[in-house]
Amino acid sequence: MIEHIELSIDELLLDLENPRLGSTSSQSEALATVVRLSPEHFRNLMASIRDEGLDPGDSFYVVRSEDPQDFVVLEGNRRLSALKVLSNPDVLAGTDLPESTKKPLVREATGFERSEVEPIRCVRFDDREAANDWIRRRHTGVAGGEGRINWKPLEIQRFSGDYTTIDVIEFVGRNAGYSEEEWKQAQSALGGGKSTNLTRLLESAPGQSHLGITVQVEPFRKTPLLEADPKWALRVLKRIVDDILKNQVNSRQLNTATDIKKYFQNLPPELQPGPELVAVAPKAFRDISLSGARATSPRKQPPNTRPTPRTRKTLAPKRHPFDTTKSTKLEMLLKEAGTLDASKFPLSCAFVLRAVVELAVNDYMAANSIPRRKEGSRRELELKKKADDVLKHIVSSGAFLATDMRAFRRNLLEERSPCSIQALNGFVHGPYDLPSADALRAGWESAIPVLTAAYGEA
Repeated sequence: MIEHIELSIDELLLDLENPRLGSTSSQSEALATVVRLSPEHFRNLMASIRDEGLDPGDSFYVVRSEDPQDFVVLEGNRRLSALKVLSNPDVLAGTDLPESTKKPLVREATGFERSEVEPIRCVRFDDREAANDWIRRRHTGVAGGEGRINWKPLEIQRFSGDYTTIDVIEFVGRNAGYSEEEWKQAQSALGGGKSTNLTRLLESAPGQSHLGITVQVEPFRKTPLLEADPKWALRVLKRIVDDILKNQVNSRQLNTATDIKKYFQNLPPELQPGPELVAVAPKAFRDISLSGARATSPRKQPPNTRPTPRTRKTLAPKRHPFDTTKSTKLEMLLKEAGTLDASKFPLSCAFVLRAVVELAVNDYMAANSIPRRKEGSRRELELKKKADDVLKHIVSSGAFLATDMRAFRRNLLEERSPCSIQALNGFVHGPYDLPSADALRAGWESAIPVLTAAYGEA
């Protein structure tokens, strides 16, 4: 018999016979084993549950324990472990985990409200055998269609409204002269595992700089724009697609940012960018048709559906493409930036963004012996001038191209930008001005090339 019940965290026990745990003899040992599977993933799970709660479409599978007051969780042991630590971080004291693992988890528990997740929805089975068939379906892959089928990379992007790669693929398909059968095969390959290689190239800083691609970020859509001559860009893109389809490039060859940069540098001279190729105004890939075919019309969200999964709420992501270990102050600021909700704490985010930019600019100037300008009495003007000097030095050194710095100039140096250095300073003193979450996140993304130049790649 199956029964739907609601239980508290304290009524639930970890399953000492769980396949992930191996041989464990106590609740504390089981908890430590779950954490050791991946401390970073466990911490991320804690943060997700603290901020978003439990998945409303997922229930714990439980059976009664030897003590009739408690229930053993057969399915959901990672979530239960996270809940145990969130609700009572002292449970970590009973484990043999090192302090370096415990301390970040204790900090992550700050702000958790157990009333937000309790009571916990559970499905009670009479015994393990009754539950095992359903557990097998959840953990053994497709299972001939019975199990869960993971989305392919482009399906994930389509769901999230990110058309950075998808629009470019369709642009190539419309204009590159493939036969219907050739393009059908190409689409099948690019829609599967090979899409990862294409995405790495198209969404990298070297790739977007080489091709003249910028990304327009809207509330429910990321749209790639082309700033180069479409005919030239099409030749480059066709070469990229052909290289991927012929397995001449793969994930092993595109493992780092340096590998990707070398790939574009090694393309033939006629596929290298030049000043004559830059167009006056950017145009969306979906609106470009070179062969007379009708351009793709903008996609509308289906009615009565959520158009996008969770967008990043915090000012900064948890992971960074630059080295975060070069400065203790930077590490502290990044921790704040990765936890502050840009919608709930816009002023705090503005302070942190400005502090990160100023720290990176000053550290880069010190490392490269760039003299500081003396003119300018206002601090924000001095920072703007220093930032401009740093951008020029970065480009002249060859670390990045001028096009890589466009977003920084547009978002952080142009006075009318909603997250310019002047605006970030104004939010502190203006009684009514408040930055938008989108502008703050755009400012953060714009600063990444400068942070990478200042502290090196991760």
